[in-house]
Amino acid sequence: MNAALSLVGPGVWASLRAVALADVADLIVFDVDGVLVDVRDSYPWVITHAAQQFLHEVGLTGEEWAVLPDETTWFKQAGGFNSDWDLAAAVVLVYLVKAFREGVGEIAELRRRPPGLRDITQRLARAGGGLVMLERLLMDPLRADEAEQVLGRWNRRRIDQLCMEFYAGSDSPAVFGVVPHTYHGPGLMMREKALVTAADLPAGFTYGLYTGRAQGETEQALKLLGLRDVFDPALQITADSGIKKPDPEGLRILARRVRPRLLVYAGDNLDDWEVTSRYLTDRDPDLPPCLFAGILGGAPGPLAWNLFQDRGVELLAESARALLAWLGTRRAGRAG
Repeated sequence: MNAALSLVGPGVWASLRAVALADVADLIVFDVDGVLVDVRDSYPWVITHAAQQFLHEVGLTGEEWAVLPDETTWFKQAGGFNSDWDLAAAVVLVYLVKAFREGVGEIAELRRRPPGLRDITQRLARAGGGLVMLERLLMDPLRADEAEQVLGRWNRRRIDQLCMEFYAGSDSPAVFGVVPHTYHGPGLMMREKALVTAADLPAGFTYGLYTGRAQGETEQALKLLGLRDVFDPALQITADSGIKKPDPEGLRILARRVRPRLLVYAGDNLDDWEVTSRYLTDRDPDLPPCLFAGILGGAPGPLAWNLFQDRGVELLAESARALLAWLGTRRAGRAG
């Protein structure tokens, strides 16, 4: 049974157990997208543009979008898509399989033919989520030679390149170390907005990051937030660290470097929750406990509350700013 949550502060809901744990927290680790940075006008559109461009390059036609930005939340709700590059690849694979099976090359017509993206992602959620599982669901009905034909058109490296170009544009060399070949304008990263500022970070805590962003993307976010001096580079776990969510190793590394009494991990999607769940399941006795704080309004959209509640999350906040204000107020009260 899920623990009952009560409103414990403006925009913050917690169980009695979570309140008690939060009172001893001294390390706060953040996911970035949807937590520290509003990415609703960047990454979903990156996925939309990259998938569309790739599908056109392999011969599909039409100007109707293969996936709309709002539809990318369906994949996030299914779980396993912390990487937006993986999500773009997933959309492409769906269309390549449908085009092969239906013998149709027009994007709008493929959108109309069942199963639609919503049905596919709901089935994927029941199967466990993620790109590997999606590939299995889509490939298993095909003969080996048919699957080989489809996968031969599915160029993951090219999809990743397009994602990087649409995200960083002419700044791709600085952000990702790649030269743009297709898109050279302002990157969609310029649409991002800060959700937290330095003034929102209460004293008395150590702050870290565990994000699926590459280091260049992370530095772009910290520049936007004005927080470059707040986050010690040694306490930033990014994709360049060689660790990918939902692997809990990122939290283990931070816990060993800081040695806190308790760490709070603030994330907005199911992969973040799974990071914490796996950390707690496999936690060594010398590592501190971890409390997951689900941030609402991020990648899973309006379903976030129910998705987190269904998994027994004991601390939810409408924003990282609300969470920080609550934690800071409790710490100040204890100090007084």
